[in-house]
Amino acid sequence: MTFPLSGLGAKTPAPPKSERTELGKDQFLKLLVTQLKFQDPLNPLEPDAFAAQLAQFTSVEQLTKLNETISAQGQDSALRTLLDKTTLGASLIGKHIVAEGNDFTVGSDGVATIHANVGGDGGKATLVLLDQSGKPIGTKPAGVVRGGSQTVVVQAGLPAGTYHYRLDVESAKGDRVSAQTFTAGVVDGVLFEAGVVWLKVGGRKIQLDKLSEITP
Repeated sequence: MTFPLSGLGAKTPAPPKSERTELGKDQFLKLLVTQLKFQDPLNPLEPDAFAAQLAQFTSVEQLTKLNETISAQGQDSALRTLLDKTTLGASLIGKHIVAEGNDFTVGSDGVATIHANVGGDGGKATLVLLDQSGKPIGTKPAGVVRGGSQTVVVQAGLPAGTYHYRLDVESAKGDRVSAQTFTAGVVDGVLFEAGVVWLKVGGRKIQLDKLSEITP
């Protein structure tokens, strides 16, 4: 005697899930040729349906070629841009440059040269020394600066080396004035990292795209 499995906790296994695959242009063409080969001679494929399938295949082919062309053009453009930047970087070796940044170098005489773009009419400036995390560790008076692009020479009284800084400017009315800082020095090499061109300036790295000024 047999007993039904229902009610005894038995479960019918679920059918396996079908994996969806995309139909490529080669598969599409083979499918179309097979359809024509095995069509019923007494009931051939309707001309409208056949034309629609051919149009679909043509569209897929054109889109594929367009994507390949755009991809190739993008790679060529990126390569040309990198080559242009490399050529420019190599031509800057031995040149004095100014770029966006917040480093300055103190020479053996203890003098530091600061480059900044000061807002408004300028005012009283203070050189603020920063550690690696950007925390202030000391200040030096930098005199009175005018508005616009300025070069400020400060008797830093520090050992020779490279330091991080910011420039605080206070107007005659006591208001804070904006001051964008820059890094300056002579380019002594070019460096490549992850597709980016860097200029080597006295042991520092300056991204080429941050360049602001070039002087002999």
